[in-house]
Amino acid sequence: MIEPKDIELFLNLSQYDYNGNYYDFHNDYDCNKIILDIDKTLILVFKSIISRKEIIYLKFIEVSIEKLDFFNSLKEEDLAIDNLYRGKTEDNNTLVELSPDKKGYFYLEFYEGQKIEFWSKGLIIESQSSGQVIPIDRKK
Repeated sequence: MIEPKDIELFLNLSQYDYNGNYYDFHNDYDCNKIILDIDKTLILVFKSIISRKEIIYLKFIEVSIEKLDFFNSLKEEDLAIDNLYRGKTEDNNTLVELSPDKKGYFYLEFYEGQKIEFWSKGLIIESQSSGQVIPIDRKK
Protein backbone atom coordinates (compact mmCIF):
# COMPACT_ATOMS: atom_id res chain seq x y z
CA MET A 1 0.00 0.00 0.00
CA ILE A 2 1.21 3.49 -0.81
CA GLU A 3 0.54 5.75 2.17
CA PRO A 4 -0.64 9.34 1.69
CA LYS A 5 2.51 10.77 3.30
CA ASP A 6 4.50 9.07 0.50
CA ILE A 7 2.47 10.80 -2.24
CA GLU A 8 3.68 14.29 -3.14
CA LEU A 9 1.11 17.03 -2.58
CA PHE A 10 -0.70 18.23 -5.72
CA LEU A 11 1.13 15.73 -7.99
CA ASN A 12 -1.27 14.53 -10.69
CA LEU A 13 -1.61 10.78 -10.13
CA SER A 14 -3.50 10.27 -13.41
CA GLN A 15 -0.13 10.30 -15.19
CA TYR A 16 2.26 8.70 -12.76
CA ASP A 17 5.08 6.20 -12.29
CA TYR A 18 3.88 3.62 -9.75
CA ASN A 19 7.02 1.80 -8.60
CA GLY A 20 8.61 1.64 -12.04
CA ASN A 21 5.36 1.18 -13.99
CA TYR A 22 4.24 4.34 -15.80
CA TYR A 23 0.50 4.77 -16.31
CA ASP A 24 -1.32 7.50 -18.21
CA PHE A 25 -4.90 7.10 -17.00
CA HIS A 26 -5.94 10.26 -18.85
CA ASN A 27 -4.86 9.20 -22.36
CA ASP A 28 -4.42 5.42 -22.32
CA TYR A 29 -7.28 4.16 -20.11
CA ASP A 30 -11.02 4.61 -19.67
CA CYS A 31 -12.61 4.42 -16.24
CA ASN A 32 -15.50 2.04 -16.79
CA LYS A 33 -16.49 1.26 -13.21
CA ILE A 34 -16.40 2.90 -9.77
CA ILE A 35 -17.13 0.82 -6.68
CA LEU A 36 -17.37 1.73 -3.00
CA ASP A 37 -17.47 -1.60 -1.22
CA ILE A 38 -18.64 -2.51 2.26
CA ASP A 39 -15.17 -2.26 3.80
CA LYS A 40 -14.91 1.38 2.58
CA THR A 41 -12.58 0.65 -0.33
CA LEU A 42 -13.08 2.94 -3.31
CA ILE A 43 -12.15 1.01 -6.45
CA LEU A 44 -11.61 2.70 -9.80
CA VAL A 45 -11.54 0.17 -12.65
CA PHE A 46 -9.63 1.26 -15.75
CA LYS A 47 -9.54 -0.55 -19.09
CA SER A 48 -6.72 0.05 -21.55
CA ILE A 49 -7.81 1.91 -24.67
CA ILE A 50 -4.89 0.33 -26.55
CA SER A 51 -5.18 -3.38 -25.73
CA ARG A 52 -8.76 -3.48 -24.33
CA LYS A 53 -7.54 -6.51 -22.34
CA GLU A 54 -5.47 -4.87 -19.63
CA ILE A 55 -7.42 -3.78 -16.57
CA ILE A 56 -5.97 -1.63 -13.79
CA TYR A 57 -7.54 -1.29 -10.35
CA LEU A 58 -6.81 1.78 -8.23
CA LYS A 59 -7.98 0.89 -4.74
CA PHE A 60 -8.23 3.58 -2.10
CA ILE A 61 -8.37 2.09 1.39
CA GLU A 62 -10.55 3.23 4.34
CA VAL A 63 -12.33 5.93 2.35
CA SER A 64 -14.58 8.65 3.73
CA ILE A 65 -16.27 10.53 0.90
CA GLU A 66 -16.61 14.25 1.64
CA LYS A 67 -18.01 15.56 -1.67
CA LEU A 68 -19.65 13.78 -4.57
CA ASP A 69 -20.68 15.61 -7.74
CA PHE A 70 -21.79 12.91 -10.15
CA PHE A 71 -24.28 12.85 -12.98
CA ASN A 72 -25.19 10.72 -15.95
CA SER A 73 -23.64 11.59 -19.28
CA LEU A 74 -25.81 10.45 -22.16
CA LYS A 75 -23.12 10.35 -24.82
CA GLU A 76 -20.27 8.79 -22.83
CA GLU A 77 -20.07 5.13 -21.86
CA ASP A 78 -16.78 5.38 -19.97
CA LEU A 79 -15.19 8.26 -18.11
CA ALA A 80 -11.81 9.86 -18.78
CA ILE A 81 -9.90 10.75 -15.65
CA ASP A 82 -8.68 14.33 -15.82
CA ASN A 83 -7.02 14.91 -12.48
CA LEU A 84 -6.27 12.85 -9.38
CA TYR A 85 -4.12 14.26 -6.62
CA ARG A 86 -3.56 14.44 -2.88
CA GLY A 87 -4.23 17.94 -1.70
CA LYS A 88 -5.15 19.98 1.32
CA THR A 89 -8.56 20.74 2.74
CA GLU A 90 -9.88 23.19 5.29
CA ASP A 91 -10.64 22.04 8.84
CA ASN A 92 -11.65 24.70 11.40
CA ASN A 93 -10.19 27.49 9.22
CA THR A 94 -6.86 25.66 8.93
CA LEU A 95 -5.46 23.94 5.84
CA VAL A 96 -4.58 20.32 6.60
CA GLU A 97 -2.96 17.69 4.41
CA LEU A 98 -3.26 14.67 6.72
CA SER A 99 -5.97 13.78 9.22
CA PRO A 100 -5.08 12.80 12.80
CA ASP A 101 -5.41 9.12 11.74
CA LYS A 102 -2.94 9.72 8.83
CA LYS A 103 -5.50 9.74 6.00
CA GLY A 104 -4.78 11.91 2.99
CA TYR A 105 -7.34 14.13 1.25
CA PHE A 106 -7.78 13.27 -2.45
CA TYR A 107 -9.40 15.10 -5.34
CA LEU A 108 -10.66 13.04 -8.29
CA GLU A 109 -11.96 14.87 -11.36
CA PHE A 110 -13.20 13.46 -14.63
CA TYR A 111 -13.03 15.16 -18.03
CA GLU A 112 -16.82 14.92 -18.25
CA GLY A 113 -17.21 17.06 -15.10
CA GLN A 114 -17.86 14.54 -12.33
CA LYS A 115 -15.88 15.02 -9.09
CA ILE A 116 -15.21 13.17 -5.86
CA GLU A 117 -13.31 14.40 -2.79
CA PHE A 118 -12.38 11.91 -0.11
CA TRP A 119 -10.07 10.93 2.74
CA SER A 120 -8.10 7.70 2.32
CA LYS A 121 -5.58 5.68 4.34
CA GLY A 122 -3.68 4.61 1.22
CA LEU A 123 -3.63 3.40 -2.36
CA ILE A 124 -3.16 -0.06 -3.84
CA ILE A 125 -2.63 -0.55 -7.58
CA GLU A 126 -3.30 -3.88 -9.29
CA SER A 127 -3.15 -5.02 -12.90
CA GLN A 128 -5.12 -7.75 -14.62
CA SER A 129 -4.15 -8.71 -18.15
CA SER A 130 -4.35 -12.48 -18.24
CA GLY A 131 -7.09 -13.16 -15.72
CA GLN A 132 -4.59 -12.93 -12.88
CA VAL A 133 -4.49 -9.89 -10.58
CA ILE A 134 -0.93 -8.67 -9.99
CA PRO A 135 -0.12 -6.11 -7.27
CA ILE A 136 1.86 -3.25 -8.75
CA ASP A 137 2.75 -1.50 -5.52
CA ARG A 138 5.21 -3.73 -3.73
CA LYS A 139 5.48 -1.73 -0.50
CA LYS A 140 3.93 -3.54 2.42
